[in-house]
Amino acid sequence: MSLLLRGGLLVTQDPARRVVPGDVLVEEGRIAAVGHVEATADETLDCSGCAVLPGFINTHHHVANTLLRGVADDVPLEEMLEKAFAIDAKLTRRDVQVGALLGCIEMIRSGTTSFHDLFYWEDEVARAVRESGMRGFLSWVTLDAAFTTQRGDPVKNAEQFVGKHRGDPRVVPSVGVQGVYVASEETYAAAADVATRLGVRLHTHLSETRPEVYRHLEKTGLRPVEWLEKIGFLSERLTAAHGVWLTLREVRTLARHGVSVAHCPVSNMKLASGGVAPVPEMLQEGVVVSLGTDSPISNNGMDMFSDMKVAALLHKATRWDARVVPAQAALDMATIRAAEALGVARDLGSIEVGKRADLAVVSFRGAHTTPFYPANLISHLVYSCRGSDVRTTIVDGQVLMAEGVLRTVDEAEIVGRAQETARELFEA
Repeated sequence: MSLLLRGGLLVTQDPARRVVPGDVLVEEGRIAAVGHVEATADETLDCSGCAVLPGFINTHHHVANTLLRGVADDVPLEEMLEKAFAIDAKLTRRDVQVGALLGCIEMIRSGTTSFHDLFYWEDEVARAVRESGMRGFLSWVTLDAAFTTQRGDPVKNAEQFVGKHRGDPRVVPSVGVQGVYVASEETYAAAADVATRLGVRLHTHLSETRPEVYRHLEKTGLRPVEWLEKIGFLSERLTAAHGVWLTLREVRTLARHGVSVAHCPVSNMKLASGGVAPVPEMLQEGVVVSLGTDSPISNNGMDMFSDMKVAALLHKATRWDARVVPAQAALDMATIRAAEALGVARDLGSIEVGKRADLAVVSFRGAHTTPFYPANLISHLVYSCRGSDVRTTIVDGQVLMAEGVLRTVDEAEIVGRAQETARELFEA
């Protein structure tokens, strides 16, 4: 099966960050040619007046929580978690799959082609990934038995999940740890052992709030990063979400161990954790920083355009420096840096020959994106565009949505199921 994207402005995100007019030829799921293409294909998409860019990679998510959207707005993290856990305890496998499918639709509609999830019952999220056609990097969450609602041992559940899904073309399994506030040294060690033995990645929350950091310091005498280094958990396998309450010394520790950070600015701002992640320092010290929306409870949407804009503006405002986190850096966090963070930059994150064809076509025909030309295209993507500007989303050369119409799932049916499921949860 071949596909030709004809006549767009190509935001390659290659090492030179070239923006060039041209075409993209896709053959057997991979990019076969970039630039002026003479060949024909089984399907041709007209991309005139549009930008063609690598599909976004959301590096921290809890996608099934779409069902909890709006149930805990305008409250601090602790109160939000209380409400979330109360509903979470009632979720069934069917609920998780429906919530994940709803989230996949929202992501496809806004140009996200891959997401990095942290949850339990990731088998059901995997089903949603396959049904929708997305690419899922799915981490089964582990934590101490005293805090879990999972059936059975969380670490064993994670190991079984990884063993079942390893080698799947669309589902990349890994092991998660909830965080230092509910996971002991034994749980962290067991999770790391599974990841090492099975050759998969790790995913955890880290230093999201001030209370998390200072309670751990009081308990152990060490800040979370210091403690995780001491117990041998930090490595290139690890993606740490948030990283808000970090010292410069801790930033350098993460860089030294090759830990990547998923920056979640909208979620952190909404929960008013009171701090701003030291992203400029992370970038300066060589930490790979990517972008995550986090849960639909703490970030009601999954529009990576919105999160790119906030990521750029937040740091400019708090540092009093308009040059901090420029548009290109924000776009990098959502594409090539995200691929690097997940260890898949050889296949994803840029439009280059040989890479997987995970692409988004973004219309620049709207009043809010006019005028456009190569020189202002990156700025427009970060500061002007919206998820609704996405016309086409492609994963592995498969068109999941074309001209705003989903091809893989029945959107109306899933929206209806999700609404009914939420009604059952909240009225029970």
